[in-house]
Order: sequence, then structure tokens, then C-alpha cells
Amino acid sequence: MSAVSAAELLDAWEAGWDRDPLRRGLTLLATARRTTPAAVAEVPVARRDRALLDFRAALFGTVIDAVSRCPRCETEVEVVFDQRELTVAAGETRDMVTVRDGHREVCVRMPTSADLAAVLDAGVPAPEEALVRRCAPAGEPVPSAALVAETWVAADPLVDPQVGVGCPGCGTSWEEPFDIVAYLWAELDAWGRRTLLEVHELARAYGWTEAQTLALSPWRRQCYLGMAGT
Repeated sequence: MSAVSAAELLDAWEAGWDRDPLRRGLTLLATARRTTPAAVAEVPVARRDRALLDFRAALFGTVIDAVSRCPRCETEVEVVFDQRELTVAAGETRDMVTVRDGHREVCVRMPTSADLAAVLDAGVPAPEEALVRRCAPAGEPVPSAALVAETWVAADPLVDPQVGVGCPGCGTSWEEPFDIVAYLWAELDAWGRRTLLEVHELARAYGWTEAQTLALSPWRRQCYLGMAGT
């Protein structure tokens, strides 16, 4: 995964601004791989999220600093961990799994963004079952959605990553789902707003274009901003 420029990140931020979370995930992965969202739509979701974790590590580091709320006493709890814990626990990603349904074994694909998009866009009343039908072999009896989902998570925890959290107030422990797309997008959104403000201030002070400003390293931009304010 090659380095992505500040201009490319701003383009990704703009492209995903009015999209739903699923399409934002595709936009982010396409930016990381320098391709199009359509080209990465068939990547299994767990593999997509592993790539996005790597992308985030290159952009912002590996430490996750989030906030959860205790389900018992509603105390806000800071959740800090290293995202590498998720990938180490998950192991290698897989494209297919074997679902054991009684005496029968069925090979089922891991779901992709294209699968999720088709199900969500269709607005079917039972999306979990529709997703399983898309990933199971055509013409065979389909295992239950719950059994397939359990097999998917067992094969690759990145399908539904969970983070253990403990409340320092009442001692309650629970598992909090972690969504790399939502977390990375929030970081990109904050970065994009800061960067546009820097471009605005430096354009007003020195008359530079956006391209000229973004060509500077973040350290140099901060130096010039400091001098512009004196």
C-alpha cells in the first residue's frame, strides 16, 4: 500500500461526504489502493477492514482512543487499545467457510461489500437471510442465517470485531463492537476540516493555492501558520 497524498485524502473525504457508511468504506479502500470503489466491491468485508486498519495505521497510527457508555450505570468509559490486537486475534482472512448444518456441510462465501449493498439497497424484510442466500451455493438448501453468521465470525473475527470494556465505576464488563469504517471516517473528517482551515489561512497570508499548500509537509505548514500569526 503506497503513501497517499494530502490532496488524495481530501478527494476521498469529498467523495465520501454524502455517502452511506458502506460506500464510504469502499471509497476509503479505493483511495488506499489507488483504484475505484467498483474495483474493490468484491473484496470480502473482513479483508476490506483489515486493509482499512493498515491504511489507518499509516495515516494516524495504531492507537484507538474511543468512548463507550456503561450499559448499567451509563458512565462514559474511555476505551484505549492498539488496533493490532484485532488483526493478531483474527489471523488470516478467508474467502470461503464450511458451515456444518446437522449432517450436511455447505461451503459459503464470506460476504463482500457488493453483497451487503445488494441486500441493503433491496430493502428486503429479512436482510440477514438474503445475505446468506447470496453467499451460499445456488440450488442447495440454505443453512440458517444465525449459523452462517456464527461460522463467519469464528472463521474471521474481523467480520464482527468486539472489544472488551470494563466500567471503573460499577465494575460491569461488556463487549463493544468496533467499526473501523466509522472510526477512520471520523478521523478523516476531523483531519479534512483542519487541513482546509490551514489552506484557508495560508492562502490569505501568502496567496498560495490549495495545491501549493498541500505540497508542503504538515510540519512546514505549521511553521508558516505560526509566522503568519505573528
